[in-house]
Amino acid sequence: MKKIIPLLIAMAAVPAHAQLYKWTDAGGKVHYSDRPQDGVNSKELTVQRPAQPAVPAAPAADDWRQRERESRERRMQREQANDDAADAAAREPYNPSMHRSNKPMTDDEVCTRDAQQIAYAEQAKKISFRQGVVATEEERQAVIRQRKENHALLCGPGQRRR
Repeated sequence: MKKIIPLLIAMAAVPAHAQLYKWTDAGGKVHYSDRPQDGVNSKELTVQRPAQPAVPAAPAADDWRQRERESRERRMQREQANDDAADAAAREPYNPSMHRSNKPMTDDEVCTRDAQQIAYAEQAKKISFRQGVVATEEERQAVIRQRKENHALLCGPGQRRR
């Protein structure tokens, strides 16, 4: 074991292209060096070089044109989907009830909201009072009539103030 460790250290310290010599002195001690000892029968050792690491395969060529094409297609699809959603939203009448807030409203805001709700009820073919319950045509006309009466009371010429 004592002989192997100096050998390993010597081999690690020696450049890969250098020669390594081994000799034994008069006392029987083994020596290693990169130069032969004068007057001593030294033996030249061959140093095995570590195996060359396998060269990794070249990465696939980066096809930036293909990535650019795909990116443009995805962007076009997103824009088309946004345009379709905007068109669908524009076809439906504005429903002020969908945009509720807990903030108290001024009289002008209430009048504007009532006018929007009347316009929505007149434009919409179907309205519902609760989820899944669609009003009949007679109920829809009654809602429109009631909203117009309330709007006239609050926002008409003889309007009341809160």
